[in-house]
Amino acid sequence: MTWEVAVAGTLHSDDISTPAGRRDVLGGSAVYFPLAAARYASVHVNGIVGSDTAAEYRRILSDPNIDLEGMVVSETPTFRWHAVHDFERWTTSEESSEPGCDPEWQPVLTERSRRAQVLFVGSMDPSLQRTVIDQSSAELIGADSMTVFIEDRPGEVRSVIERVDVLFLTVAELAALTGSDGSREAAAALCGTGRIRAVVVKGGPLGAVCVTAMGAVELPAAPVGRVVDPTGAGDALAGGFLGYLAHVERADEPAFGAALAEGITCAADAIVEFGTDGLRRTRAV
Repeated sequence: MTWEVAVAGTLHSDDISTPAGRRDVLGGSAVYFPLAAARYASVHVNGIVGSDTAAEYRRILSDPNIDLEGMVVSETPTFRWHAVHDFERWTTSEESSEPGCDPEWQPVLTERSRRAQVLFVGSMDPSLQRTVIDQSSAELIGADSMTVFIEDRPGEVRSVIERVDVLFLTVAELAALTGSDGSREAAAALCGTGRIRAVVVKGGPLGAVCVTAMGAVELPAAPVGRVVDPTGAGDALAGGFLGYLAHVERADEPAFGAALAEGITCAADAIVEFGTDGLRRTRAV
Protein backbone atom coordinates (compact mmCIF):
# COMPACT_ATOMS: atom_id res chain seq x y z
CA MET A 1 0.00 0.00 0.00
CA THR A 2 1.25 3.47 -0.87
CA TRP A 3 2.44 5.55 2.05
CA GLU A 4 -0.03 8.12 3.34
CA VAL A 5 0.73 11.82 3.77
CA ALA A 6 -0.33 14.31 6.43
CA VAL A 7 -0.06 18.08 6.21
CA ALA A 8 -0.43 20.70 8.91
CA GLY A 9 -0.54 24.24 7.65
CA THR A 10 -2.54 27.32 6.81
CA LEU A 11 -5.83 27.94 5.02
CA HIS A 12 -5.99 31.60 4.03
CA SER A 13 -8.15 34.00 2.10
CA ASP A 14 -5.81 35.77 -0.32
CA ASP A 15 -6.13 39.16 -2.00
CA ILE A 16 -3.52 38.80 -4.74
CA SER A 17 -2.23 41.42 -7.16
CA THR A 18 0.17 40.55 -9.98
CA PRO A 19 0.92 42.06 -13.40
CA ALA A 20 -1.86 39.76 -14.67
CA GLY A 21 -4.51 41.42 -12.48
CA ARG A 22 -6.04 41.20 -9.04
CA ARG A 23 -8.14 38.39 -7.56
CA ASP A 24 -9.64 37.18 -4.30
CA VAL A 25 -8.80 33.50 -3.95
CA LEU A 26 -8.46 30.85 -1.26
CA GLY A 27 -5.04 29.37 -0.60
CA GLY A 28 -2.54 28.50 2.10
CA SER A 29 0.03 25.74 2.55
CA ALA A 30 -2.66 23.25 3.64
CA VAL A 31 -4.37 23.84 0.28
CA TYR A 32 -1.62 24.00 -2.34
CA PHE A 33 0.34 21.16 -0.76
CA PRO A 34 -2.49 18.58 -0.63
CA LEU A 35 -3.74 19.43 -4.12
CA ALA A 36 -0.29 18.54 -5.44
CA ALA A 37 0.41 15.58 -3.14
CA ALA A 38 -3.02 14.02 -3.79
CA ARG A 39 -1.89 13.27 -7.34
CA TYR A 40 0.29 10.55 -5.83
CA ALA A 41 -1.08 9.50 -2.43
CA SER A 42 -3.79 9.94 0.20
CA VAL A 43 -3.42 13.22 2.09
CA HIS A 44 -4.81 14.17 5.51
CA VAL A 45 -5.26 17.93 6.02
CA ASN A 46 -4.90 19.68 9.39
CA GLY A 47 -5.50 23.40 9.90
CA ILE A 48 -8.05 26.03 10.87
CA VAL A 49 -10.48 27.99 8.71
CA GLY A 50 -13.32 30.40 9.36
CA SER A 51 -16.93 29.40 8.79
CA ASP A 52 -17.08 32.16 6.17
CA THR A 53 -14.99 30.10 3.74
CA ALA A 54 -15.26 26.51 5.01
CA ALA A 55 -17.78 25.40 2.38
CA GLU A 56 -15.65 26.80 -0.44
CA TYR A 57 -12.56 25.07 0.94
CA ARG A 58 -14.45 21.78 0.96
CA ARG A 59 -15.30 22.35 -2.68
CA ILE A 60 -11.71 23.23 -3.64
CA LEU A 61 -10.32 20.23 -1.77
CA SER A 62 -12.97 17.82 -2.97
CA ASP A 63 -10.75 14.94 -4.08
CA PRO A 64 -11.02 11.25 -3.20
CA ASN A 65 -7.38 11.36 -2.04
CA ILE A 66 -7.88 14.32 0.33
CA ASP A 67 -9.23 13.82 3.85
CA LEU A 68 -10.52 16.96 5.64
CA GLU A 69 -11.25 15.44 9.05
CA GLY A 70 -8.51 17.62 10.56
CA MET A 71 -9.86 20.89 9.13
CA VAL A 72 -11.10 22.85 12.17
CA VAL A 73 -13.89 25.37 11.49
CA SER A 74 -14.07 28.52 13.62
CA GLU A 75 -16.80 31.15 13.84
CA THR A 76 -14.02 33.75 13.54
CA PRO A 77 -13.32 34.81 9.91
CA THR A 78 -10.55 33.18 7.93
CA PHE A 79 -7.05 34.71 8.00
CA ARG A 80 -6.85 37.37 5.26
CA TRP A 81 -3.62 38.04 3.33
CA HIS A 82 -3.06 40.99 0.97
CA ALA A 83 -0.06 40.72 -1.34
CA VAL A 84 1.37 42.47 -4.38
CA HIS A 85 3.79 40.28 -6.33
CA ASP A 86 6.89 41.79 -7.93
CA PHE A 87 7.77 39.82 -11.07
CA GLU A 88 11.15 41.56 -11.37
CA ARG A 89 12.51 40.29 -8.05
CA TRP A 90 10.07 37.35 -7.73
CA THR A 91 8.97 38.33 -4.27
CA THR A 92 6.16 40.36 -2.72
CA SER A 93 6.60 44.13 -2.89
CA GLU A 94 3.72 44.75 -0.46
CA GLU A 95 2.12 42.57 2.21
CA SER A 96 -0.44 42.98 4.98
CA SER A 97 -2.77 40.64 6.83
CA GLU A 98 -5.69 40.26 9.20
CA PRO A 99 -5.09 37.27 11.51
CA GLY A 100 -8.69 36.10 11.74
CA CYS A 101 -9.01 32.65 13.32
CA ASP A 102 -5.35 31.61 12.96
CA PRO A 103 -4.35 32.49 16.57
CA GLU A 104 -7.07 30.13 17.86
CA TRP A 105 -5.52 27.00 16.36
CA GLN A 106 -3.94 24.53 18.74
CA PRO A 107 -2.85 21.66 16.47
CA VAL A 108 -4.31 18.28 17.36
CA LEU A 109 -3.59 15.85 14.55
CA THR A 110 -6.23 13.31 13.60
CA GLU A 111 -5.42 9.68 14.27
CA ARG A 112 -4.87 8.99 10.58
CA SER A 113 -2.56 12.01 10.38
CA ARG A 114 -0.54 10.75 13.34
CA ARG A 115 -0.05 7.40 11.65
CA ALA A 116 0.81 8.74 8.18
CA GLN A 117 4.27 7.72 7.03
CA VAL A 118 4.96 11.18 5.56
CA LEU A 119 4.35 14.57 7.22
CA PHE A 120 4.68 18.08 5.82
CA VAL A 121 4.65 21.03 8.22
CA GLY A 122 3.88 24.26 6.40
CA SER A 123 5.44 27.60 7.23
CA MET A 124 3.99 28.90 10.50
CA ASP A 125 4.93 29.73 14.08
CA PRO A 126 7.79 27.36 15.01
CA SER A 127 6.11 26.49 18.30
CA LEU A 128 3.12 25.16 16.33
CA GLN A 129 5.45 23.28 14.00
CA ARG A 130 7.08 21.61 16.99
CA THR A 131 3.68 20.69 18.45
CA VAL A 132 2.71 19.03 15.17
CA ILE A 133 5.95 17.06 14.88
CA ASP A 134 5.60 15.87 18.49
CA GLN A 135 2.31 14.16 17.58
CA SER A 136 3.51 12.40 14.44
CA SER A 137 5.07 8.97 13.96
CA ALA A 138 6.08 9.80 10.38
CA GLU A 139 9.21 8.20 8.97
CA LEU A 140 9.69 11.13 6.56
CA ILE A 141 9.09 14.72 7.68
CA GLY A 142 9.33 17.79 5.47
CA ALA A 143 9.03 21.40 6.60
CA ASP A 144 9.08 24.97 5.35
CA SER A 145 9.88 28.20 7.18
CA MET A 146 9.84 31.97 6.65
CA THR A 147 12.56 34.60 6.87
CA VAL A 148 10.66 36.49 9.59
CA PHE A 149 10.73 33.44 11.89
CA ILE A 150 14.33 32.58 11.01
CA GLU A 151 15.49 36.11 11.86
CA ASP A 152 13.31 36.75 14.92
CA ARG A 153 13.32 33.29 16.52
CA PRO A 154 16.39 31.47 15.22
CA GLY A 155 16.73 29.11 18.17
CA GLU A 156 13.16 27.87 17.85
CA VAL A 157 13.49 27.42 14.10
CA ARG A 158 16.71 25.43 14.58
CA SER A 159 15.03 23.16 17.11
CA VAL A 160 12.33 22.41 14.52
CA ILE A 161 14.53 21.80 11.48
CA GLU A 162 16.78 19.39 13.39
CA ARG A 163 13.76 17.08 13.55
CA VAL A 164 13.03 17.28 9.83
CA ASP A 165 14.28 15.03 7.01
CA VAL A 166 13.64 17.36 4.05
CA LEU A 167 13.84 21.12 4.41
CA PHE A 168 12.23 23.37 1.79
CA LEU A 169 13.70 26.89 1.63
CA THR A 170 14.09 29.82 -0.74
CA VAL A 171 17.57 31.19 -1.35
CA ALA A 172 16.79 34.11 0.97
CA GLU A 173 15.56 31.81 3.73
CA LEU A 174 18.62 29.59 3.40
CA ALA A 175 20.87 32.66 3.63
CA ALA A 176 19.08 33.89 6.74
CA LEU A 177 19.27 30.47 8.38
CA THR A 178 22.96 29.84 7.66
CA GLY A 179 24.33 33.39 7.67
CA SER A 180 25.66 32.74 4.18
CA ASP A 181 24.90 33.76 0.61
CA GLY A 182 22.36 30.97 0.26
CA SER A 183 24.71 28.85 -1.81
CA ARG A 184 24.56 25.13 -2.52
CA GLU A 185 27.48 24.67 -0.11
CA ALA A 186 25.44 26.26 2.68
CA ALA A 187 22.60 23.84 1.99
CA ALA A 188 25.00 20.88 2.01
CA ALA A 189 26.35 22.00 5.38
CA LEU A 190 22.85 21.65 6.85
CA CYS A 191 22.64 17.99 5.83
CA GLY A 192 23.46 15.84 8.80
CA THR A 193 22.21 18.48 11.24
CA GLY A 194 19.79 16.53 13.37
CA ARG A 195 17.98 14.25 10.93
CA ILE A 196 18.17 16.49 7.83
CA ARG A 197 18.75 14.35 4.76
CA ALA A 198 18.05 16.88 2.02
CA VAL A 199 17.55 20.60 1.50
CA VAL A 200 15.39 21.66 -1.43
CA VAL A 201 16.30 25.21 -2.42
CA LYS A 202 13.51 26.89 -4.37
CA GLY A 203 14.68 29.35 -7.01
CA GLY A 204 11.40 30.49 -8.57
CA PRO A 205 11.92 31.01 -12.32
CA LEU A 206 15.40 29.44 -12.01
CA GLY A 207 14.00 26.10 -10.91
CA ALA A 208 15.15 24.26 -7.80
CA VAL A 209 18.01 22.17 -6.45
CA CYS A 210 17.88 19.24 -4.05
CA VAL A 211 21.06 19.14 -1.99
CA THR A 212 22.24 16.19 0.09
CA ALA A 213 25.52 15.31 1.77
CA MET A 214 26.33 13.20 -1.28
CA GLY A 215 25.69 15.82 -3.96
CA ALA A 216 22.97 17.81 -5.65
CA VAL A 217 20.33 17.53 -8.35
CA GLU A 218 19.44 20.81 -10.02
CA LEU A 219 16.52 21.18 -12.43
CA PRO A 220 15.23 24.20 -14.35
CA ALA A 221 11.73 25.52 -13.91
CA ALA A 222 9.17 23.84 -16.15
CA PRO A 223 8.28 26.08 -19.09
CA VAL A 224 4.86 27.77 -18.94
CA GLY A 225 3.09 30.09 -21.33
CA ARG A 226 2.65 32.87 -18.79
CA VAL A 227 3.13 33.25 -15.07
CA VAL A 228 -0.13 34.56 -13.61
CA ASP A 229 0.17 34.02 -9.84
CA PRO A 230 3.23 32.52 -8.09
CA THR A 231 1.41 32.24 -4.74
CA GLY A 232 1.62 28.68 -3.43
CA ALA A 233 4.23 27.48 -5.92
CA GLY A 234 6.62 26.46 -3.15
CA ASP A 235 3.96 24.48 -1.30
CA ALA A 236 2.92 22.81 -4.55
CA LEU A 237 6.56 21.85 -5.16
CA ALA A 238 6.76 20.33 -1.68
CA GLY A 239 3.49 18.48 -2.31
CA GLY A 240 4.75 16.99 -5.54
CA PHE A 241 8.10 16.09 -3.99
CA LEU A 242 6.79 14.38 -0.86
CA GLY A 243 3.72 12.97 -2.60
CA TYR A 244 5.91 11.25 -5.17
CA LEU A 245 8.14 9.76 -2.46
CA ALA A 246 5.00 8.43 -0.74
CA HIS A 247 3.84 6.95 -4.04
CA VAL A 248 7.10 5.04 -4.62
CA GLU A 249 7.56 4.33 -0.89
CA ARG A 250 11.18 5.48 -0.98
CA ALA A 251 13.15 8.38 0.45
CA ASP A 252 16.68 7.83 -0.80
CA GLU A 253 19.16 9.59 -3.08
CA PRO A 254 17.93 8.06 -6.37
CA ALA A 255 14.30 8.92 -5.57
CA PHE A 256 15.03 12.55 -4.66
CA GLY A 257 15.84 13.52 -8.25
CA ALA A 258 12.59 12.12 -9.62
CA ALA A 259 10.69 13.68 -6.71
CA LEU A 260 12.18 17.09 -7.53
CA ALA A 261 11.03 16.78 -11.14
CA GLU A 262 7.49 16.01 -9.98
CA GLY A 263 7.56 18.92 -7.56
CA ILE A 264 8.67 21.35 -10.27
CA THR A 265 5.84 20.16 -12.51
CA CYS A 266 3.31 20.80 -9.73
CA ALA A 267 4.77 24.26 -9.10
CA ALA A 268 4.40 25.08 -12.80
CA ASP A 269 0.75 24.02 -12.73
CA ALA A 270 0.17 26.28 -9.72
CA ILE A 271 1.44 29.50 -11.29
CA VAL A 272 -0.47 29.59 -14.59
CA GLU A 273 -3.77 30.71 -13.04
CA PHE A 274 -4.84 32.67 -9.98
CA GLY A 275 -5.24 30.63 -6.83
CA THR A 276 -5.57 26.87 -7.05
CA ASP A 277 -7.30 26.64 -10.44
CA GLY A 278 -4.17 25.51 -12.29
CA LEU A 279 -3.45 22.70 -9.84
CA ARG A 280 -7.05 21.53 -9.74
CA ARG A 281 -7.39 21.37 -13.49
CA THR A 282 -4.29 19.26 -13.95
CA ARG A 283 -4.37 15.72 -12.57
CA ALA A 284 -1.44 13.35 -12.78
CA VAL A 285 0.01 9.89 -12.11
